[in-house]
Amino acid sequence: MAERLPADVRAANFKQLTRRNWQALGTKSNDGAGGSSIFELPRARLLAGLRILIETTLTATHASDNTVDAGDLAPYSLVKKILLNLNNGFAPIELTGGNLYALQTTLNGTVVSAPETSGRGRAVLGLTASSGGTANVVRLELDVPTEVNPRDPVGLILLQNVDTLATLEVQTGAAADIAELSGGTVALGSVSVTVLTDTYSIPADPNAVPDISILKSYKGRSESLQSGENVIKLPVGQTYRKLWFIVRNASGVRQADSFITSPIELVLDQNEAPYKVPAKILAGENTKDYDGALPDGMYVFDFATAGDARNLASSRDLIDTQRITEFWLRFSTSAAGTIEYGYETLSKMAGL
Repeated sequence: MAERLPADVRAANFKQLTRRNWQALGTKSNDGAGGSSIFELPRARLLAGLRILIETTLTATHASDNTVDAGDLAPYSLVKKILLNLNNGFAPIELTGGNLYALQTTLNGTVVSAPETSGRGRAVLGLTASSGGTANVVRLELDVPTEVNPRDPVGLILLQNVDTLATLEVQTGAAADIAELSGGTVALGSVSVTVLTDTYSIPADPNAVPDISILKSYKGRSESLQSGENVIKLPVGQTYRKLWFIVRNASGVRQADSFITSPIELVLDQNEAPYKVPAKILAGENTKDYDGALPDGMYVFDFATAGDARNLASSRDLIDTQRITEFWLRFSTSAAGTIEYGYETLSKMAGL
């Protein structure tokens, strides 16, 4: 048997012999009071990513006020959770709306990801009310790539397998999750969810099949913060490409940089801190990386971005936690509150 070619050679061959496919899986709807849409992904090709389009209308009615207040991180907050489930038990992707806002910014920058009140953008939330009720456009388009980046065919998921059952669940909320109108009413119409798969065909030549032993995961979590020092213990055994977090006070309001009263540290094995960055400087670095300021309270450690090479940096700065026992995010705050955080990681699949 001929020796298998190195992964980089097979990746180069793959780019020559594969074909990209964009396929819509249809649209599912709920009544706007909160619901779940589940899509089964076809058992075909190699999955490089998902695109999710959520559309509805927000009808705002008030006797005298014609302006609606947007909810926290709306319209992303309409998404309660997205969940990619493999074989009814393993979920490499599990993210809330706030986490998705941060992820979209790391992929596309602030100009594309920031909410707008009208137009053809990817995050649109109209904010007009009237005595007779105004139907505002609500639209949110999300990229969730499983491929590491468009250059490197790493992280592809083999769907063309009788033993693979892949489902995507999109959970959406209600009008109160995206808008407030004191003294008036807000209501959502039917919420439609459309999913598109981004896949590559599998080349017939085995020397052009890329390495599918690496899985990219996205996870999101929330925890309470106390006044003073806080330590968020992150999972080990994987390689971190990105880590983002959103801090809020006890009332759920996102806070300015001054809420964090110490440098923000990433700590390895309790004693080594390769990153120790004041909140204002990290916020400034994010502004530079993503072509604009992030919302108050949102911060990103992006190990996959270097200068203009957004999401395309080499593996040099990735944080490998496979050989350590503790990985912490540590900082102090001026008061109690909450932290919503998420991360993008790579891990080796057992048996591949």
